[in-house]
Amino acid sequence: MSSQALSAKKPWPQCQFCKENASILYKTQDYNRRISKEFFAYYRCSNCRLVFLNPIPDNLGDFYNDFYQFPPLEKTIQTAVGEKFKIEMVQKFAKGGKLLEIGPSIGVFAYQAKQAGYQVDTIEMSQECCDYLVKEIEVNAVNSDCPHKAMEGMCSYDIIALWHNIEHLPDPWACLSQVAKSLTPGGIVVIAAPNPDAFGFQVLGARWPHLDAPRHLNLIPVQVLIDFLKPLALEPVFITTNDQGAKYWNRFSWQVYLMNWFGKNGKSFAQKSRLEWIFWSLIGYMVSFFVSPFERRELKGSAYTIILKKNPEKGFDHEK
Repeated sequence: MSSQALSAKKPWPQCQFCKENASILYKTQDYNRRISKEFFAYYRCSNCRLVFLNPIPDNLGDFYNDFYQFPPLEKTIQTAVGEKFKIEMVQKFAKGGKLLEIGPSIGVFAYQAKQAGYQVDTIEMSQECCDYLVKEIEVNAVNSDCPHKAMEGMCSYDIIALWHNIEHLPDPWACLSQVAKSLTPGGIVVIAAPNPDAFGFQVLGARWPHLDAPRHLNLIPVQVLIDFLKPLALEPVFITTNDQGAKYWNRFSWQVYLMNWFGKNGKSFAQKSRLEWIFWSLIGYMVSFFVSPFERRELKGSAYTIILKKNPEKGFDHEK
């Protein structure tokens, strides 16, 4: 269906953040997991450039079938060791205290934080993940798909972390507002998310793996986060799209793009055989190597990480 036909059928939606008009960006499919062949419409705000899905499917939960894997604890610990850059990043700004992770999945970062001496709570929408978090990672887990509501009944925290979770939330603004309320003065929030200003997104468009239709509901530009959180007394102290995590997601995007593009057998990238994974991973790695000078430019990587600190001397605007 053409963008003109979409426009004639119904008015284009307004941006959730700045309320300006948004225009159709892409109609795309679930190329990553191939759960459905239906098309999903993503829009981009003409003002702030927020990218968002509209409408959100009523059966969104169906697109998370087989989304989680539950390895033995030893495997999770190995993954945690390989991703220790996350806890090291946090420790530069907060040496200890109470830490809340929103959307921890099976708890790779939660394990790191617990081992580093933080008091760890989590909020997770998957009951199966919550069971794993309590039994294997041995941290407190609150089962909720509405984190801002869950936080209302919890204590204040020195650190709140959202590692690639904000893009899954239907109302990220309510979550961010409650995060600001739930932080102690001087506390920090860590947000990692797909970067809508990424070089890879500019090149791959609707087939960019980090668009991940329809699971990713919002791709929020870094500046939008800064502008939203500033009145809530949160100020950026660290921003990058070139950390170890972003470099991994750069490689991942080219590897999965190739697997999806040449996946004529109907399999998603998650269903590839080990031999197929190795082959396309090597090809994707080589592509990533050649485009890395473009992706490692300032704020052009596939994912960003931003850390913001709550300024105890500024007032809190509850209306934002």
